[in-house]
Amino acid sequence: FLRDVLASGAGTAAVPYDVNYVWRYGAEKAESDILDPAALTEKRKNFIRSALRSQANAEHGDILIEKTVANTLRVPFVDALYPDARYVHLIRDGRDVAESAMRQWRGSPDLRGLAKKLRHLPLRNLTYAAWFGWNFVKGLSSGRRGGKIWGPRFPGIEDAVQTGPLAAICARQWLESYTRASADLSGLPDAASRVFTIRYEDLVRDSNALSTLAERLELPDRDAVLHHFRRELRPNKSEIWRGLNSEDISVFNSLLTPTLKQLGYHI
Repeated sequence: FLRDVLASGAGTAAVPYDVNYVWRYGAEKAESDILDPAALTEKRKNFIRSALRSQANAEHGDILIEKTVANTLRVPFVDALYPDARYVHLIRDGRDVAESAMRQWRGSPDLRGLAKKLRHLPLRNLTYAAWFGWNFVKGLSSGRRGGKIWGPRFPGIEDAVQTGPLAAICARQWLESYTRASADLSGLPDAASRVFTIRYEDLVRDSNALSTLAERLELPDRDAVLHHFRRELRPNKSEIWRGLNSEDISVFNSLLTPTLKQLGYHI
């Protein structure tokens, strides 16, 4: 939602869906989504940059806006490709994020969305497409219609999938994503002028948080961005995780409480 809002004005172009397969070009067999910037060759750099602008239908001079969730695990890699990039770190209650992820793991795949991605899949990404297909088949055999592994692949996720429970896997996905992104973003050169943190809860409350963000990002058509936001906002209910069973909630509390307290969320 935030990606589409920020790209709704003139002078911007957004990749319309997550494209982990583009970022993992040349590292398709890596066990996790953490990628080493030292392994970037000019060939990989050129492919990723070209593919992203192509996926976004970006014209010359457009600001490229991209959101692939797994990039939370590889900020240094992204920054090696785009040393002048600016980052929006959107933070949400990890329990709501994990609950949403659990539904994605269990749900049926978005076949229309997958078909759209496949139509734009570069031929050089066929190795990742093969992994995706195999992952989908393994998911079906284990009772997960969305694939054996869904979402950001943190180190050790393959073993975690074997032992479960799903609530722990999804909680760790949020925890790994948040903690790694926070540490890596704060360590970027000129982080104060390049990293912008916003709370989901503030974003959906009213337009004030977005207005401030759009101004700090120096978006060229801020009026259109705010208009799109007000027209399209459909905030999710807060604390959806409370509808889970007591075992899943206990898992969330055991894994996430220290970090949630640090962030100021009610426990």
